[in-house]
Amino acid sequence: MTSRRQSVERWFIRRGVPHVIHDYRATTDVFTRAVPFLALVFLVELFASFGDRFQGWAQFGVFWAGAAIALGAVGAVNRLRGRRLFQLPDRVGAVELAVFVLVPPVLPALFSDDRLSDALGLAGINIAVVMVTYVAVSFGLLPMLLWAVSYSASQIALIGRLVGRILPLLLVFSAFLFLNAEVWQVAHDFTWPYYTIVLGAVAIIALGSVAVRVPSELVGLARFESWEQVRRLVDGCDSPLAPAAAPSGFSVADVPALDRMDRVNLGLLMFVAQAVRVVLVGVVIGVFYVAFGLLAVREATIVSWVAADALDPLARFGLFGSELVLTWELLGVSGFIATLSALQFAVSTVTDKAYREHFYDDMANEAREVLATRALYLSELGKDEHSRSLVSLSEPPDFISELS
Repeated sequence: MTSRRQSVERWFIRRGVPHVIHDYRATTDVFTRAVPFLALVFLVELFASFGDRFQGWAQFGVFWAGAAIALGAVGAVNRLRGRRLFQLPDRVGAVELAVFVLVPPVLPALFSDDRLSDALGLAGINIAVVMVTYVAVSFGLLPMLLWAVSYSASQIALIGRLVGRILPLLLVFSAFLFLNAEVWQVAHDFTWPYYTIVLGAVAIIALGSVAVRVPSELVGLARFESWEQVRRLVDGCDSPLAPAAAPSGFSVADVPALDRMDRVNLGLLMFVAQAVRVVLVGVVIGVFYVAFGLLAVREATIVSWVAADALDPLARFGLFGSELVLTWELLGVSGFIATLSALQFAVSTVTDKAYREHFYDDMANEAREVLATRALYLSELGKDEHSRSLVSLSEPPDFISELS
């Protein structure tokens, strides 16, 4: 059962849903996976002892003194925990994190000219690194994103067909914008920071329309009427529990309900998968308009539209005896239309039945397969063990208490 359980838990991590793992903890499951990255950051920060206060061999001696302090602290904690001197920890608690956060700032505090500000700045950076690392590793953001990209790429033909369906509708309202001199003037006058802010605001609205739908959908996804329904879902995916068999002596109703962190993790998975598709559609539309603009809008036309004496093109190249010009203005206008198109697509996936059948329902089925695997996985841990864990699974673990 141990190897089988480990294979299932690795599958959960690859799918970006590590929180559905039974008894998932920050000390033994999250930070232990992040130890190689944190160790690399820790070693890089040994160079914080370098500065202008010492020169030549004195600087060399200061560096090794700082290295001795840092590595000595690591060795002392390992010996305190009963581990070998420089063994990678199998449990990362408050003491280990305190060493990571506080020991590197000791070096500039001892050897830097601007001791207080350098030490406090490095400590602040380390706290931020710990927090970001916890969120990224705890929720499996990297494998989640890789899975979402791979899943969306596998449906690229479907996305292409739907983009072909969307494009004629987009041309109705976007052709006027694309061939409007004022829009090109705005793109010409935009600076990068303001352009990014405007497009970012529209993108947030687009992704927000996807996110608001997810919590209500999760309620019904985790409910199963029978083990036969669970078995069909597990056998239809790449779950390590396939082929599945209905467990004896354990009712499907006895499977612990999703706790808050489970729901957040699954909701984040569904959101990321949908967001990747929305971004992909926006990129496809943007590329189309860049190509259309290269062919349809001449350099002299752009000059007159933006009321400029001349342009500073990003690139020039010939095609069929004519010169095509790639300009910032073309990229800017295409970016506007692509972002607005992504917003329309995001709203359509929520409100349009045809879009939901193609884009949301299949994603919901993917989540159902994860939840079905979770149900069998928990049943194999044993009925008695589940009875004892119902209370602990009903609420998310307290982050501070886990690290003590």
